[in-house]
Amino acid sequence: MGAEARVKRGEPNKTKECGARLFPPGREEADRAKLWRYLWEKREIRHRTLIMFQLFGTWNREFMARLSTSRRFTAMTSAAIWLTFCLPACSQQNSQTPDVKALVKKSLADMVFVKGGTFMMGDFGPSATPEKLPYTAQHENKPAHQITLDSFSIGRYKVTYADFDVYTKATGKPSWPQDAIDITYKRPDYPVGVPWQMAKDYCQWLGQQSGLPIDLPTEAQWEYAARSGGKPLIFATDNGKWEPDRNFPSGDTVANKLAPDFGYGGVSMGTYPIGKYPPNPLGLYDMGFDGRDWVNDWFAPDYYDHSPEKNPQGPATGTEKVIRGEEGGSDETAMTIYRYKKKPAPYALKTLIAGKPVMATFVTDTFRCAVQNTSKVPQGN
Repeated sequence: MGAEARVKRGEPNKTKECGARLFPPGREEADRAKLWRYLWEKREIRHRTLIMFQLFGTWNREFMARLSTSRRFTAMTSAAIWLTFCLPACSQQNSQTPDVKALVKKSLADMVFVKGGTFMMGDFGPSATPEKLPYTAQHENKPAHQITLDSFSIGRYKVTYADFDVYTKATGKPSWPQDAIDITYKRPDYPVGVPWQMAKDYCQWLGQQSGLPIDLPTEAQWEYAARSGGKPLIFATDNGKWEPDRNFPSGDTVANKLAPDFGYGGVSMGTYPIGKYPPNPLGLYDMGFDGRDWVNDWFAPDYYDHSPEKNPQGPATGTEKVIRGEEGGSDETAMTIYRYKKKPAPYALKTLIAGKPVMATFVTDTFRCAVQNTSKVPQGN
């Protein structure tokens, strides 16, 4: 139950009680800053960032400004008080199951650091091909435009059904998928296919468990990482080329070899076990393949016409979310520059069966998470 809900019902807010014990009324922001700085320098902040946001109240410019100037509390005393009185009431890690702890450890170990930089996002064909022609006829990925990104980290692999099962069990959510047909494609090492909101919820939950700012990557981050730091690579393979059954599986291989037990006579939805083919030069597997990846941005066909240069976040609102990657074995949709979109929540198709609308499938709508932090992800926990 959230803090606001507890207040409405008159229940005690343990987070605020914890904060009050450590920093009673009248205690200045400088004291909070001192403790924050100590924990950060000691690398103890990794699993407690979100807790401290709640514990210490407001996060403002005054607080940030005092991180390096406060001398009212000794760092050791502040940390000792916090650990003694507040850790039991505030830490989420104490209640983590072994499965959750293992998932968090694995997920952080698989985060690939991506050094920020500047690149030309979009269809770079005119500047990279001898013919000076675009790679695609799609107008949504034009014009190519300069983008500058801060450093971030992104998952080496897509999130799997096994990963997602840990999440649903830990949060008490229903197992996924529920549809009788979609569940046929569920395998522990296959990328989980979910609606956008479920993908985002998973990443943010992982952030809460790890104490790191984890979310879906932005569209710009996804393309920059797929192109191994914004290089002019049209496919996110080991050599930037389209070589079926060497650096990605052909449609026939997916249908008849990687997924032969689905019982549909060689028909496959297009996903297969993660990590079976070489990664791109950055070390990321299945970027643009093995299903499409959700990103955080709303979709607008003309967004590239007016996208900000620095860390673009996509349109403020919309009705569809951007989804990147190969669809149905098409080399065009597998290109690192190709944009597609889809409604973020479950919806009904126009097709009717027995008079009832058929719900859209999300089997091939996969995702990976990103750490929205310019520092490398700490390891060894």
